[in-house]
Amino acid sequence: MLFGLDFEWLSDPLYQRWLLDGLGTTLAIAALGTVLMLVIGIAGAAIIHFNIAVAKPFTIIMIDLFRNTPPLVQLFFLYFMLSDLGMTYTDATTGERIPLLSGFACVVLSLALYNGSIAIEIIRSGINSVPRQTVEGAQSMGYSRLQIFRWIELPIALRLTIPNMTSNVVSLIKTSAQAALVAVTDIMFFATQITLETFRNLEVMIVLWLIYLVITTAVVLLAKQIAKALTIPGFGAGTMK
Repeated sequence: MLFGLDFEWLSDPLYQRWLLDGLGTTLAIAALGTVLMLVIGIAGAAIIHFNIAVAKPFTIIMIDLFRNTPPLVQLFFLYFMLSDLGMTYTDATTGERIPLLSGFACVVLSLALYNGSIAIEIIRSGINSVPRQTVEGAQSMGYSRLQIFRWIELPIALRLTIPNMTSNVVSLIKTSAQAALVAVTDIMFFATQITLETFRNLEVMIVLWLIYLVITTAVVLLAKQIAKALTIPGFGAGTMK
């Protein structure tokens, strides 16, 4: 015991396996969500930057929709409503109607859409921060508008926005804890199961808190190293405190 707290349950192989399995699922959600978030962010920023007809108004509407509604509501919509709207398939063995998107897929997609809408604005701000002289210099060398975006504006913007994007990734990781609400076996799900069996609510939540703290701290430290390695002299790129 430590300060009246009992952590003996941590020595149970079953609970250890549960926590490791849940941690693996949480990290998978975070990794896939982050990748998809960046894809959405870059694609959305490009659509707005190039002022693509039809796609730009739709993108702006989607940004407002996902940024201004709770992530949990978005998750529940994907998990419950899509099936009601007919997005299901028939199991060949049982003949049952199965949701097209699993709980895991719904969690990843909801996080990617919510944080991706924020990523669009972050990347846009980075593009707008690229010095006009740099763009004009590329134009004078015969670069097309697409080439300027691909080789100059986007790479610089991604470097400049590393601190803000890191905060967005950390937010995604923390929000991933809502996966347990749709029966996805992440670390929050298994932590809840352990509390139900051991009644050690405080001890389990302390361990869970520390696990999330370690994950997010590792992400921040990694982002600092990336920002340091990708700093562009003269552009004030991504300094992180």
